Amino acid sequence: MNIEVAPHRLSLPPISLVPFVPAATRLDVIQSMLGDLETATTGGQHYVIAKMLTQLREAASTAEPRLSDLQRRAIRNTLAQLAREDEKLLPDAEAFARGARSLTAALPRA
Repeated sequence: MNIEVAPHRLSLPPISLVPFVPAATRLDVIQSMLGDLETATTGGQHYVIAKMLTQLREAASTAEPRLSDLQRRAIRNTLAQLAREDEKLLPDAEAFARGARSLTAALPRA
């Protein structure tokens, strides 16, 4: 008896259903979500981190035309570090929060 296994699919990064939220509001929401990381279970941390990564990616994408090449590279590197933290079995919520705070400070609020 042969049992076929579905091929592993690479999932695309999640896309927010509310892409037109103003940058300042989006960054304020991210800041408030950072407090949820401290009290969340591991599963909750993964959920909140994934939600914040989606918002941070969209905020960075929206701000990209107004950034210098150096700023774009720094933001891409920070996003990559945050994504690696999300991939960990036990994410370091404090490290993620530090990176997310630095990223929200670097992104323009307009």
